[in-house]
Amino acid sequence: MPEHRPDTPSKYRCLESFLWHDFEAGRSDWEVWLRRKLPDVSPVRAASTFSRAMQLHATLRSLQAVNSGIKIGEEPSVGHEMMNQLISVYGIQPRLSEDGQISLATDKRADPVAGLILMVLDALQSGFWRRFKLCNEPTCRASYYDASKAATKTWCSMQTCGSRNKMKRYRAKA
Repeated sequence: MPEHRPDTPSKYRCLESFLWHDFEAGRSDWEVWLRRKLPDVSPVRAASTFSRAMQLHATLRSLQAVNSGIKIGEEPSVGHEMMNQLISVYGIQPRLSEDGQISLATDKRADPVAGLILMVLDALQSGFWRRFKLCNEPTCRASYYDASKAATKTWCSMQTCGSRNKMKRYRAKA
């Protein structure tokens, strides 16, 4: 499955990539991802943000499970509570501009985790967050952006997980 879907809004491509990536190799994988997606982040900052980034990754995956109607581990409120803690840690607050527009900002803007949190909050505010989902196939659970009109997709890909599930149902009937 590709890292990006063609219909994902460009301002959420970095977030989509973060959610899609597994970071199985640990801190070195995080540093490689940062160099590829956010090349302006210093190597020192990359190393120091790894644990918070993985905390955010786990939190967002649990919130994606809610979007997908999947029960994984903890209660859904745990993801919301952790997100609120991260918002507090990064001091994210509303700011009023001279033209009367409200935006969210942080003094830790250079921190890549703070930037990702701001993207998530923007996606939540604009209604796009509900389209970030996890594949319903228990052996897959890949993250994907649901660009369908009604936002009702259940699998990351019809060619793989969707096709397998339809074949399983067909064989069970036969």
